[in-house]
Amino acid sequence: MDFIRVQKGKNSWKRYLFSLFLIILFIVAGALPYAIISEWIVNTDGNPHTYYDSVKEDYMGINPLLSFALMNSPFLFWLLGLYVAIRFIHKRRFTSLITPNRKIDWQRIGFGFITYFTILVLTTIIDFLINPGDYSFNNVRVSDFLILFVLVLVLTPIQTTCEELFFRGYLMQLIGKWVRLPFLLSLIAGSIFGALHFTNPEMGYSPILVGADYLVTGFIWCYITAKTNSSELSIGAHAANNMLLGWFLTMNDSTFGNLPSLFVVTNINPAISLLWTIISLGIFLFITLRKYTFTRL
Repeated sequence: MDFIRVQKGKNSWKRYLFSLFLIILFIVAGALPYAIISEWIVNTDGNPHTYYDSVKEDYMGINPLLSFALMNSPFLFWLLGLYVAIRFIHKRRFTSLITPNRKIDWQRIGFGFITYFTILVLTTIIDFLINPGDYSFNNVRVSDFLILFVLVLVLTPIQTTCEELFFRGYLMQLIGKWVRLPFLLSLIAGSIFGALHFTNPEMGYSPILVGADYLVTGFIWCYITAKTNSSELSIGAHAANNMLLGWFLTMNDSTFGNLPSLFVVTNINPAISLLWTIISLGIFLFITLRKYTFTRL
């Protein structure tokens, strides 16, 4: 069975057009609670340091833990939109966005998580040994970190899995109706994934280099998905990446905000960050394709 060229269900381009429109509606609806609650906090807490920044188009000064929870709430709507689209428009199993098999291979997801988490830890340690002055312990309360730990443990896998279901599942299957070459398919879908991250605050460090970082990441995860015939490995890797950042590394002007993570990273060099991303993803690509490459008949 082929994950990209789905045989089961109803997958005409008209149904994809309708389902894409529906998913976008759910995404827009999911953004409303975050905006409404944040606006209410800004207007009622009496704190002059909480406000809406029209330049960054975001709410500033809200408790970072509360803000983190609110920022992840839209993904529940996104997930629901995907479920409705796949089950009722395409009339196939929701898990078909993850694997062509009847059951999800949790061992494969775990392998992706553990392998990429280990690679990231090792490359971070090496970077610390080379640039120890860029890292320092974050002055946070134990109670705040414990709350963060639970929030990341629960919410981050929902956020990352939702993105994987859409980009590595739905979008690759849609584009795969016309594009058969894994490299080209991964380039197109990965570029869309990367481009939609161009509004992240990290782009302020260097639009070109940070943008390239997102594009490389999107391409590699899409390519692994195409070559291994499921999105399970990228689901694990994406969760590992974001959970490690949430728990251990915080920095100025990042998507995660000023979280009470264990360490603070300063003097961000986007060129070095891009190099580490290429190295980390290159190692992950080599390991996973050696173990899980799928041969199409």
